[in-house]
Amino acid sequence: LLKDFPDELRADIAMHLNKELLQLPLFESASRGCLRSLSLIIKTSFCAPAEFLIRQGDALQAIYFVCSGSMEVLKDNTVLAILGESVKRFIIRWKTL
Repeated sequence: LLKDFPDELRADIAMHLNKELLQLPLFESASRGCLRSLSLIIKTSFCAPAEFLIRQGDALQAIYFVCSGSMEVLKDNTVLAILGESVKRFIIRWKTL
């Protein structure tokens, strides 16, 4: 949808859409230019209950941020941890370059 807009406008829109994520302490020392670049590669993913996001042995190709709800970490059908319980209703998928 945004690919037809000029780069500067796309970056401004992406910064606004990803504002909450980019305000995390992880990014507090990043420059505005860095945040603008990151905002352009962030992808939003939604996961349904009981859906597997990553399986043991999968090659990781993205960084995931849980922005709403929670996620269970399982091993042999045993819950090892529960992650998340944050603010929003989606999981951010940050694609590698």
